[in-house]
Amino acid sequence: MMGIRMKTTLFAAAIAMLLATACAGTDLVAKWKDDAFQGRPAKIFVLGASDDRGPRSLVEDEFVRQLKSRGTDAVASYTVFPEGPRPTKDEVLAKTKELNADAIMVVRFLKKDMGDTHTPLRRYSVPQGFETSYNSYMGMGTTSDVGIRDVSYDYNVISMDLALYQTATGKPIWSALSQTTYQGGPIKQIKPFTTAVMKELANEKLIK
Repeated sequence: MMGIRMKTTLFAAAIAMLLATACAGTDLVAKWKDDAFQGRPAKIFVLGASDDRGPRSLVEDEFVRQLKSRGTDAVASYTVFPEGPRPTKDEVLAKTKELNADAIMVVRFLKKDMGDTHTPLRRYSVPQGFETSYNSYMGMGTTSDVGIRDVSYDYNVISMDLALYQTATGKPIWSALSQTTYQGGPIKQIKPFTTAVMKELANEKLIK
């Protein structure tokens, strides 16, 4: 009996983890691309629009790492604007031209929402015999008496604004809004979030 209970408990936990994982990930919405732009940027200046140096450097570093892994040179803004207030537009444009970066990627945090999702009822054990289950069927028991459980979990959603600009003209090349749904800490979402952005840029033939 103990073995059966252990298996059913593990099964229920696995179902909960699977459902939570299924709802996790980054979706890119409101996507736009300038169809008149041809070719791929050779070097991208990555700018995390945040005054918080910690998250900013983590996001910029991951974008730089993944861009370089795909053959596109890149530089993180915090390496050239390490201290002080957020750089002005003119300072960014001057620095990108100095570095021979032909595009600027801006990653901006919009908001963070929280909520909870309740899954449909799940049976986590083998149905009991009529005599054992009778009281529950007649309203004299609980769902746990017949092996039914409502699995639920909390989640977070971070919304970001992304845009790629041409350095020479200042005009936008590509943009999108992103929504990342996750559990746990946001730092672990930086890599999969960046990966989702890279896939979209590759689909648009802006990177390899």
